[in-house]
Amino acid sequence: MKKMIVPTALVSGLLFSATGQQALAASGQDVVNQALNYQGKSYEYGAPAYSESVFDCSSFTQLIFKKVMDVTLPRTSAAQATVGVGVSRSQLQPGDLLFFDTSGDGGIHHVGIYVGNGQMISSEVTVGVHVTNVFSGGGSQSYWEPKFKTARRITGSGTSVSSSSQTANVAQSSTESTAASTYTVKSGDSLWAIANHNSTSVSQLKSLNGLKSDTIYPGQVLKLSGTSASATTENAKSVQSSESTSSTQQSSSASTYTVKSGDSLWAIASKNGMSVNTLKFANGLTSDLIFPGQTLKLSQTAASSASTATQTSYKTTTQKSSSSSSGDYKVKKGDSLWEIATLHSITVNQLMRANNLSSILIYPGQHLIIPGTM
Repeated sequence: MKKMIVPTALVSGLLFSATGQQALAASGQDVVNQALNYQGKSYEYGAPAYSESVFDCSSFTQLIFKKVMDVTLPRTSAAQATVGVGVSRSQLQPGDLLFFDTSGDGGIHHVGIYVGNGQMISSEVTVGVHVTNVFSGGGSQSYWEPKFKTARRITGSGTSVSSSSQTANVAQSSTESTAASTYTVKSGDSLWAIANHNSTSVSQLKSLNGLKSDTIYPGQVLKLSGTSASATTENAKSVQSSESTSSTQQSSSASTYTVKSGDSLWAIASKNGMSVNTLKFANGLTSDLIFPGQTLKLSQTAASSASTATQTSYKTTTQKSSSSSSGDYKVKKGDSLWEIATLHSITVNQLMRANNLSSILIYPGQHLIIPGTM
């Protein structure tokens, strides 16, 4: 038998091919497996990009795809919804990104990773990173399914979509820009992330925009270059006024604010020139827990009516489809105390006190007492 001599170049080519296939082998299931490692991690609005200790919804998906597929996603859920390939609900696979409108304004405000069997894993206010039902039944399905907007599949392992996606993102957010470069803040942004994406420093960004703190808000227009801070300040005031008008468009003659995904009492109070204690007193709140869709009074003079509005604003017909309206609820896989409390128009604290719970951990099949609503 003759010996076959394989040229070195061919051998290296074969080795390269094998390595390439290994890089491309990162699958949606690998994404899910990595994400599951972070269950229980805390939620923090505007969490730093690539933090592994705290997350908001989009920083969580950004980290997971970077670690597993070496793909750099944009920082916000709305921007992430523009990358990858669109997939229908019937064609969902583990690792696909799910996007939701949790504010009811037609936009994208939350993102999670599909894990299969009608469930997703995401970082949520109050409960942090956990798996929840989206299409597979339980109390959480009645919350998430109506808010589902679209799904995207991220392809091209070992590549980066950051440059093209972020360029498109900046171009979209700068539609009102003049010759001077500007950026419109989105939910989940931070000064550090904006400065990093635009090759500048936080101090320079603050100086350009006349900022005295790191606090920014969605819709705010930031100048990325130039020297005139005064013009930017006037622009920011105009945007702030527009933001305030938008956020209170469903208000009565008394000033109110409808809570959006990612909001906190501190951010709402700061934006409206009041203290957290004043805001809590005006709404009869005994804790800092709030939820998307909740209506808060911004005036102290109508605390009683605010309490009534808060307790009734989140009631939906989905309550009728939950296990029982008589004061008992059987926990389903993927449920959380926050979702169960929301469906029954009570607070998490009320639910925990009624059931003598010392933590937010619950398990499928557990029976919870639902205290009477006020």
